[in-house]
Amino acid sequence: MMEAKQHTTPRAILDSAERLFAAQGFEATSLRAITAHAAANLGAVNYHFSSKDALILAVLKRRMQPLNQERLALLDRFDAEAKAKPASIEKILEALFRPPLELIARPSKGGRYVLRLMAQCLAAQGAYLQPLVQEEFAEKNRRFHRALRRALPGLSNAEAHWRLHFAHGVFLHTVAHSQVLELSSEGHCRFENVEEALRRMISFCAAGLRAGTQVAGRKGRK
Repeated sequence: MMEAKQHTTPRAILDSAERLFAAQGFEATSLRAITAHAAANLGAVNYHFSSKDALILAVLKRRMQPLNQERLALLDRFDAEAKAKPASIEKILEALFRPPLELIARPSKGGRYVLRLMAQCLAAQGAYLQPLVQEEFAEKNRRFHRALRRALPGLSNAEAHWRLHFAHGVFLHTVAHSQVLELSSEGHCRFENVEEALRRMISFCAAGLRAGTQVAGRKGRK
């Protein structure tokens, strides 16, 4: 019985920390609040995670690592299907957007918290987050950047980074503020169907990625 509790306690702490961090933020969430929510004692956090910073990293890595692995696996699949040609812009964007969209649509898998955790991770200034950002985001961004340069050789290196950054912004804003879309459209636009949302975002971002590529490429190389 004691051994079973030792195995379940870390997961209970991670689940509670994830929910509270998503709702309140990293700084505003205390370890006491997390342990109370998880029905654990404060010493359990120190025993299993050593510190609050380490707990934050564990919560983020648990979600970000499989998500980014799925994105890269999908990108690899689309590259292989394209054979000698580069994957299309639409396929690159699908690999970037589909895994998190499908996860968000599955609340039972923790999807309801993923977006808020991603946004907080990217916005937080703590130095302890830098290794995670480097490990879980930098390599993913480099891979998608290379795919974009292959698909649009007229883009400069810097322009490709800018445009991928903008595409990420479209995704984060769309899913984070879906209620604003519904209210402003008086219910005509609803973020309910993953495939429809994916199609619309890909169409919009693909046009932006392609816009004026030859001009942007020449200016970027000056």
